[in-house]
Amino acid sequence: MRIAILGAGAIGGVLAARLATAGHAVAVLARGPHGEALRRGGIALATPQGEIRARVSALASAAALAEPDVVFLCVKAADLPAIAAVLPEAVRRAALIVPVLNGIPFWYRPDTLAAPLRFADPGGRLACLFAGTRLVGGVAHFAAEVMAPGRVRQTSGGRLVLGPVGRGLAGRGPAGATADDCARSVAALNAAGVEAEVTSDIACAVWTKLVGNAAFNPVSALTGATMAQICEDETLLGIIRIVMAEVMTVARQYGVMVPVSIDQRIAMARRIGGSKLSMLQDLERGRPIEADTLLGAVAELGDRAGVATPIVDMLRALVVMRASRNLAGRAA
Repeated sequence: MRIAILGAGAIGGVLAARLATAGHAVAVLARGPHGEALRRGGIALATPQGEIRARVSALASAAALAEPDVVFLCVKAADLPAIAAVLPEAVRRAALIVPVLNGIPFWYRPDTLAAPLRFADPGGRLACLFAGTRLVGGVAHFAAEVMAPGRVRQTSGGRLVLGPVGRGLAGRGPAGATADDCARSVAALNAAGVEAEVTSDIACAVWTKLVGNAAFNPVSALTGATMAQICEDETLLGIIRIVMAEVMTVARQYGVMVPVSIDQRIAMARRIGGSKLSMLQDLERGRPIEADTLLGAVAELGDRAGVATPIVDMLRALVVMRASRNLAGRAA
């Protein structure tokens, strides 16, 4: 298969290395030192089982994409509009588009909502850009980080869940990928050593991950603690439980019953071990954080349904201020 990966960070790097090693033609959009390293020596992926090295085509512009079969969008939510706007029209129409995003994705719009979520898709711009595409919902359960240009470390086994978006979830926005489209991509991923599965309920998969992400990520960013350190601290776990309960309550208002209990979701998180979570990684590298899609969109959905989310609101306010001061300090 011809595979394009836009965003060769932690998740994109894992996918690029494994799919290229399996023999697929992988093109990666990467600029700066990371792109230079990929052009010189390919990508190196450190895993618990050893190191994988793979050659990939490193592109400086999305305009150079040569009709891929599948495009994985692994950029942060804040960067997605700029990337989507420069995707060639032929790619948008022909390729299977798989956004692998944290939090509430732009395509998620329950039937009860007439307008797009301003924290997930301000002004509905992304829904317009992807209207009519063969869009697939993607949810990644990976623990990985970029160690240096051209080098990514996967710290625990990962899983990628793919599923058709469906007209009901996208409202008037994108829809078009079928279950068969998803199944072909999942087969390629599994053959490449990426544990993947197809779900008929991608909304449930989104909320199941979000229950953990909305709780653990801001706590990690505010404290500097790894997943293991949070799970060993009963005071922090008390906060985690309250946030999870708020997120689950909002999900139920939109017909989603998260299929695990709070204790089971914490147990899932424990398996990540001593990994640094993505929001903490972004803070340490001076990058914007994903507070809007992880926390803001949950609060917005709660507000529209008449459900209070005071702890989600508080964590968002704290972590946004923390990130703002961090960026200001780096600029000084």
